[in-house]
Amino acid sequence: MKTQKAGSFFRAAQPSGPSRAFTLIELLVVIIIIAILAAILLPVLAEAKAKGQGIKCLSNLHQLHIGWASYVTDNGDKIARNIPSDTTGIYASSGTEADCQPGEQYACWVLGDADNSDVTLITHGLIYAYVGNWQAYKCPADKKTCTVGQVGSPTLRSYAANSQMDGYPPWYPEYKSETIPGQVNFLKLSAINSSLSPAMTFVFLEDNPGDINDGYWCQDLSQPTQWVNCPACYHVNACSFSFADGHGEIKKWTDKGILAGLSTTTSANGFTADPTSGDLAWVQTRFTTAGEEDGGD
Repeated sequence: MKTQKAGSFFRAAQPSGPSRAFTLIELLVVIIIIAILAAILLPVLAEAKAKGQGIKCLSNLHQLHIGWASYVTDNGDKIARNIPSDTTGIYASSGTEADCQPGEQYACWVLGDADNSDVTLITHGLIYAYVGNWQAYKCPADKKTCTVGQVGSPTLRSYAANSQMDGYPPWYPEYKSETIPGQVNFLKLSAINSSLSPAMTFVFLEDNPGDINDGYWCQDLSQPTQWVNCPACYHVNACSFSFADGHGEIKKWTDKGILAGLSTTTSANGFTADPTSGDLAWVQTRFTTAGEEDGGD
């Protein structure tokens, strides 16, 4: 009796050699390759995210500028007043809610303290009716949380306005000493046109999260080496600005103090600018100019 040979099916099913598996060395090589790729890609992805946040931030500032410019158009060239009003309420500390309505003495482009989560501080501001979106007041890169109100919740505002945009209210004379005699306080857009030019005068910027309180951001042209208020440092060591002509810029910082995260709350007099950087000079030349108040009201 003949023995039946195994068919081709059985021959194919039989292993042709020893089983193959990853060795420890091969696994280590794969892990090392993944780690190298991650080290290369993660910073690139982080930078891409930061740039995306910068684009969103400029979009926010564009919305604020539309609101600001629309207010100017509807109010005979008059700039929306910028009044320091450090308060957790919706009105200036010496006024009432009615006093903060358009046309009243305490009206301001935005109210209150940015450490608060009260959205009415934004919605009661002079330009909000034209902006119509309270979320446009917050940069996506700003992770600051509230210290009053809903403590620990995200704050609602990242931006402050140039203090020279109608920032010296006659009923608040002590702020005259904060600003410097000879710095132009712009009351009307036409005054900017005849002074620095709208393309060289910033209206809004991202305020330093350690500094931000009211909607007022100040510098002192007589101190070319000293930060009075400090800008934010987001978007890969940068800060967003909007200008009176409607354009926006992201300014890359080189000042070591700004890059180190200093704020002007570090000292009662702010902090000294990095002498190797031109950042403070760049800001001051776009802040205001020397001269008298524009005179219109």
